Amino acid sequence: MSLTHTTINKFVPTEKCTPNRPDKYSDGDGLQLWVRHTGNKVWISAYRWQGKQQTLTLGKYPVLTLQDARKRNLEIKQMLADSINPKEKKKEQQASQDGTRLFDNIAQKWYAERKTFLAPSTFSRNYSAYLRDVKPVIGHKLIDDITSPDILTIGKNVESRGANEMARRIMAEVGQIFKHAIRSGLATYNPASDLSAAIKPHKTKNHSRITSKELPQLLKDINDYTGHITVKLGLLFLCYTFVRTNELRFMEWSEIDWNDKTWRIPAEKMKMDRPHIVPLAPPVIEILKQINALGFSDQYVFYNPSTLKPYSQNAFINALYQMGYKYKMTGHGFRGLASTTLHEQGYMHEAIELQLAHEQENKISKAYNGAQHLDYRRNMMNEWADYLNNFQKKSNKYV
Repeated sequence: MSLTHTTINKFVPTEKCTPNRPDKYSDGDGLQLWVRHTGNKVWISAYRWQGKQQTLTLGKYPVLTLQDARKRNLEIKQMLADSINPKEKKKEQQASQDGTRLFDNIAQKWYAERKTFLAPSTFSRNYSAYLRDVKPVIGHKLIDDITSPDILTIGKNVESRGANEMARRIMAEVGQIFKHAIRSGLATYNPASDLSAAIKPHKTKNHSRITSKELPQLLKDINDYTGHITVKLGLLFLCYTFVRTNELRFMEWSEIDWNDKTWRIPAEKMKMDRPHIVPLAPPVIEILKQINALGFSDQYVFYNPSTLKPYSQNAFINALYQMGYKYKMTGHGFRGLASTTLHEQGYMHEAIELQLAHEQENKISKAYNGAQHLDYRRNMMNEWADYLNNFQKKSNKYV
């Protein structure tokens, strides 16, 4: 029997009405009026979605009249006929009214900030990828409603075009947006973490290197190495800084800024002919102090007292061979290992490339390159050092 305003106004909580069990009166077609123990009357639409019983609150009576409640209930039935989840639609409508937790609004603010320090070509590439691949999938959603499968769908869509590295980069960038949202108090977790492994790596010829799962054992083996102390400390230095082996070999004491905790490599020593800044985490400073205390050279840090010149590249490669890493790890392998791991942990792609002093720095704007994005990189390198030290503490051997 259909409800009327007269019957509705007569409804009062019955003896069976409790805070968890309101009195329910049907108007037909899934529309119900719930009378709560407080006397409040609320319109509810009951329906089934994907085989499960669902309810959606429409509003309070008499603010929402009987006629308006019936109209809203019909709209819900139409959504169901169109395969639209009414609850999701309601969330989207609420988000469009407020907007603060809508993913696209959060992303747009994040991109606006990045536009100030990225080269126009880099920004255009990244933002175009967002509009093409990300926004259509999750842009309309509330950020807390986005799941790892949603983000994985984005990556798989890009991967299906054969753009594996782009898929990884896009998912990492979504992760950066989530980190921004978390810092802004707009999200509570990052569903984009640890998804890059789901994308098949593009088959390219790389320098031999171990995987991140083998890193703890490598650190243990380096700490157990019984060869020359400077070579041992040099391998640890490569782990912490992932500089090129030649950059390490010719490192000079005069290039270290002890107060600022940075190593400033002049352009003539760099592969890309540009000066490079390497933030030095506390464990790296301790390594340098240990080497300095040996007193082998006033000029070169990694100095061979037997040959009276910097250690050769073979000295570090042979040490890895002696530890059982022949064809498994090279000096350059530390760079690839760090890059892969930091990308998987969600650090900003441009900052990682800048720290690696890759050719891609050319694509970064002068403002970004001139400032070196040093604060972000310093924090990244400190957290990378903490990551390595966590492994070393477990074996009670750490710098």
